[in-house]
Amino acid sequence: MQALSRLLLATSIVGLFGCVGCGTAGTKGPVAAGTGATSGGPGAPPPTIKAQIAPTDDDPGGTAQEVFDRGKLLLGAGKAKEARPLFDRVVSAEQAEGNGTTALGRAAAYNGALASEALDLPLDARDRFRKLALSAPETPDAIDANLRRARLDVELEDYDDLGKASSALLARVDLADWDRAETFAYQALAAIRAGDLPAATKVLGQANKILERKGPNGEDLHPPPHNAAAVYFARGELVRAESLAIVFVPKDGPPLAPADFPVKMEARCQKILDAQDAYIDAINTKEVHWAVRGGLRVASMYIALHDDVLAIPPPKSASTDKKKALFRGAMRLRYRILLEKGLSTLEHTLNLEKAVGAKGTWLEQARKAKATLDQQLADEKAEIAKLPYTEAELQKAFEDLSGKAPKT
Repeated sequence: MQALSRLLLATSIVGLFGCVGCGTAGTKGPVAAGTGATSGGPGAPPPTIKAQIAPTDDDPGGTAQEVFDRGKLLLGAGKAKEARPLFDRVVSAEQAEGNGTTALGRAAAYNGALASEALDLPLDARDRFRKLALSAPETPDAIDANLRRARLDVELEDYDDLGKASSALLARVDLADWDRAETFAYQALAAIRAGDLPAATKVLGQANKILERKGPNGEDLHPPPHNAAAVYFARGELVRAESLAIVFVPKDGPPLAPADFPVKMEARCQKILDAQDAYIDAINTKEVHWAVRGGLRVASMYIALHDDVLAIPPPKSASTDKKKALFRGAMRLRYRILLEKGLSTLEHTLNLEKAVGAKGTWLEQARKAKATLDQQLADEKAEIAKLPYTEAELQKAFEDLSGKAPKT
């Protein structure tokens, strides 16, 4: 089985993490909403002189514009905790004018959400961006707010809201092409989570067409990394879902025939390799959040394959308890390398925390997965050690019971 051999012998994705984070960031720095720009970041709003904000213990107050400007300076200086209340006061003051949403109010709401992002509060930031987008859906500012909302939906794994955000974005005729490709990827992710792989395939195909467009002279175009990473990751997610649909122990129906196992194993391994290639494309964009997600997903595929293979019952030829124990021990020995590869990938994913200060809910998942995998590997080794057989005897038992000749 060529795909299985490639999977077991591959050097995994070690080393591809070395420069993650040294490229352009996937999110922009503090900017102000209000001019109707797209994902490049809205610009400075026009001045508002009517709204007045009373002084507080931590701010002298003044016009809404003055308070907004102080908030921007604080946010730009890395003082998000001090900046966010100022933006909230501007939003309240603008709303008190009774004229609906204003350019300055939207700018303050947008920067307040950025402050929550900087404070590592993704749920609060997502909710702020969503509120901004819903409060002014017809303004161009809603595009940038919904894009930020969708990116945070992925971080939070809120696929229901991701579907809503992507639908709102795709309804816009003024959505830039690269952003449209990213949005198609988000719609594909929502469809994958809903189990609708045909729908995911269709919208992801639209994203791919945008990324594959040529320039006027036939030259390759280079999409912004934060747009491309989302598409590559969605490609990986689609193929990963297809791989997980290839099962060795059906829940319903007759057991898998021994002759069918090599065919299914080959197909499963090929899907894993294809998905891994897509995740590596996402990692190679050097977008840190996508690199963490890609690394976690690659590890999860190795672990899932190991667990599914170990769930296969002994063949009929294992007619005694001794032969059954030999088979289970041989399977643990042969496929333990999948756990080791998964662990190696998780370790390199977690190195991003030290290398570039990566944070996020997916990194926390990787940390928990590594702890679980460390214990699982220790348990596997302990189970093998309990058996009164050498590793050579276990390997021979696997070959004998599975009816295969030894491989070199």
